[in-house]
Amino acid sequence: MKKQNQSQEEFERIDRYLDGLMSREEQTKFEYSLKTDRLLNQQVEETWLLHQAVEEQSLRNKLEDFHTEMIPEDAESKSNKPITGTVFGYYKAFAIAASLVLLMGFGYWLLFGQMSTDEKLFAQYFKPDPGLLTPMSTTSDYEFYRGMVDYKQGKYDLAIQRWNPLLKQKPENDTLNFYLGISYLAQNKNEEAIEYLSKAVNNPNSIFINESWYYLGMVQLKEGRTEEAISSFKMSNLEGSRLILKELEHAK
Repeated sequence: MKKQNQSQEEFERIDRYLDGLMSREEQTKFEYSLKTDRLLNQQVEETWLLHQAVEEQSLRNKLEDFHTEMIPEDAESKSNKPITGTVFGYYKAFAIAASLVLLMGFGYWLLFGQMSTDEKLFAQYFKPDPGLLTPMSTTSDYEFYRGMVDYKQGKYDLAIQRWNPLLKQKPENDTLNFYLGISYLAQNKNEEAIEYLSKAVNNPNSIFINESWYYLGMVQLKEGRTEEAISSFKMSNLEGSRLILKELEHAK
């Protein structure tokens, strides 16, 4: 699975780094090497992409195994046999099926039936921004991109830890404020999300301006601040904003 020009030892070292298994001292030395070694940067990026592909295939295999387990081995042969059984048996099977449907319906009601319109819309439309490409740059942007790798893997705490020191150096940086806001929102830390996304929308020239207004509207919606959310969505030209505004209008 590794490239031919990459030693087994180097492959395993990169694996340990990506899996977070290095000691603090080894990690510090490794990250210093990343800042100066372009080839190592490329190998880390390729290995990370390989990890992603392996995880995706593993998930597919598990789903296929689950599907297979749900179907008895002799299901095909049984399907050709005439159906036999008592009337009571049919009623029993029907009762079990009906009970499952009722339980599923009750579960859906518990999850969504007691939600407000705002909460339902948030649950329906919220999905974290997919993030930026991570070139594992050899420049000072390395910490930002390493945090982006954590962000894409759903490790929002680690991403925040890497980005907060950068934000202290550039407190008005729209990119940092945008992704920090989403990271906090994904962790249900609404106040922090509003704080950072409010800073992100202060830069009208930001490439994330429409996305920033959209996610600010999302967290306001989650907080039940409907009128503020409507104002934010109107500032965004994203399709999601248009759809939410339409649903809010119908809900009146």
